[in-house]
Amino acid sequence: MIPKTFEAIERVDLEALVANQVAERRTLEFKRDLPGPSESARKEFLADITSFANAQGGDILFGIDAPRGVALAIAGLTTDDPDKELLRWEDILLAGVEPRLPGVRMRWIDCGAQAGVMLIRVQGSTIAPHRVILARSNRFYGRKSNGKYEMDTQELREAFTASEALPTRLRALHLDAVDAALRGELPIGLGSDPTAIVSLIPVAYFREARDLPITVETALAPHKPSGYIDAVRMIEGVLLHTNPGETNAVRSYAMTHRQGRTDMVWTIGRIVNELRKEEIKLVWPKRFEDGLLDAANSGAAKLAQFGIEGPWVVHVTITGIKDYNLVLSNEHISDPAWRSQATLPPLMVERMNRAALLPLLRAFWLAFGVERPMNPFGSDQ
Repeated sequence: MIPKTFEAIERVDLEALVANQVAERRTLEFKRDLPGPSESARKEFLADITSFANAQGGDILFGIDAPRGVALAIAGLTTDDPDKELLRWEDILLAGVEPRLPGVRMRWIDCGAQAGVMLIRVQGSTIAPHRVILARSNRFYGRKSNGKYEMDTQELREAFTASEALPTRLRALHLDAVDAALRGELPIGLGSDPTAIVSLIPVAYFREARDLPITVETALAPHKPSGYIDAVRMIEGVLLHTNPGETNAVRSYAMTHRQGRTDMVWTIGRIVNELRKEEIKLVWPKRFEDGLLDAANSGAAKLAQFGIEGPWVVHVTITGIKDYNLVLSNEHISDPAWRSQATLPPLMVERMNRAALLPLLRAFWLAFGVERPMNPFGSDQ
């Protein structure tokens, strides 16, 4: 896989592959031409794509001359309508693979006089293995360093088992972050205020071992820091946190793991007593929603520096909320939450934005027994 984000790959990157005579590998393959119109050619295309999805993902570049598996020239592809060509192959992929493949992206890279190159980036799938079903085919393909191969019965059994276990393994990573936050397993401490804990994990996390060179400059910053941010370098990664308050507790921190995932933790409520006879316990939904968007978007951007892309699994836990009321408006609050901790349903996201994260926003409000309004903060959000 080319170590750049999908959208950032340009003609100069293709020229660098040729200049450096980069060889094909398990996550990178070159094709001189697009597949022909025959049924066998389309099956071959689908076999290539699914082999990447059933492994750890990778890039396929159509329009690169590599007769011995080494990039020698940009041969280029010619077409009257690149967008129509991309759509044609997307349709073939949609109809020819089962189950449907998430996270496959296609781009046409203009190479000037050398015409164009079609880039296809395939992510390692969380619901693998995928099979080619075009024209009554029923074959599963895996991938080795020298290309694709048809998977045997034992490999299929292991692939199905791994796919079934993946959600549990990903959830365990998030629960580790929750335990670290609540059980004093970090060199900083949290107070007792209601807190949100968000883990951002690429779905291909277990498919490739990583040891990222995380620095203070490349690590994820805590949500809405006020004043100086301190850093703690750890075996697991780099932790950035806000200043401890009077109670020696921080209100926000972020952990960037060397293995390629992030956790962000911040407070979302507190006890207030503003001209009241009794104190009142409040949680502000905008604090949660702003923090979730920050954790997801900033976390994905930070990991993209190291060539790590989605799809992502977003895990969220809110803690310390029992007997706290959700602020609904200046005049209204919800009934108190009856539980101390709520782990929201995990969400797989291909591209980070508010719309994609909406199921988590809704689930948060339901933790307080309230349906999320269409426009909760008086703006188009």
